Amino acid sequence: MKNEKRTNKVVIIAAGTSSRIIEKTNDTPKTLLPFGNGSILSTILKNFNNSGISDFIIVVGYKSGLIKDYLKKNNNFGLNISFILNEEWLRGNGISVLLSEEATKGENFILSMSDHIVSESAIKRLIEYDSDYNLLLVDKRVNEIFDIDDATKVNLNDNQIINIGKEIPVYNGIDCGVFRLKNNFYDAMRQQLKDDKESISAAIQILIENQDMHAVFTEKEDYWLDIDTPQAYKYGLEKMTDKQPEITL
Repeated sequence: MKNEKRTNKVVIIAAGTSSRIIEKTNDTPKTLLPFGNGSILSTILKNFNNSGISDFIIVVGYKSGLIKDYLKKNNNFGLNISFILNEEWLRGNGISVLLSEEATKGENFILSMSDHIVSESAIKRLIEYDSDYNLLLVDKRVNEIFDIDDATKVNLNDNQIINIGKEIPVYNGIDCGVFRLKNNFYDAMRQQLKDDKESISAAIQILIENQDMHAVFTEKEDYWLDIDTPQAYKYGLEKMTDKQPEITL
């Protein structure tokens, strides 16, 4: 039976400066760095498209022209891509997601960062998962995570998320950086903005408090990587590029 909760839209946040890696890349936006036979961004786009996503909403800000020009040069890789400009890209990343509300049209949507490489199999599992809750892709293999100190940790009761953060003392899963969200995320974000809390994590915390944030778990064949530092980028180039899809230019 068709799962009516699935979605064909992904919002990709690509507005920030990526300050921890950008100084090593001659000011090139991190998402445009070479990866596999394309870039980090082209790999993300192809993995989502191969998983069933047809509509891409990219929120840009810092160096937005470089990202747009790159995609234009490559004919958007044949994908349906629209852009939203976040002129306040120095603020928290939740501002970027809030700007996507009109574009998602009240439907469920996938939210992805522009520096998380996630396998097609894991994305498809998240898209197709039959649940009425907001969802986060979570890896329970906490002892196998690259740069565990920098990872966002998750504390779970079965598949219900009860706490999340980089510094939480008790955790049994790791946030893979890809969500399937309902329209109530935007209400949660607006609620937190009243207290000057601008991060995606702040809105997710509201959903957790409302017992409306569950996990979809990665499985053995899945892989993912948060490319947040030069060390993580080097690790990805050495360990993961042979797993990436072919990019047709």
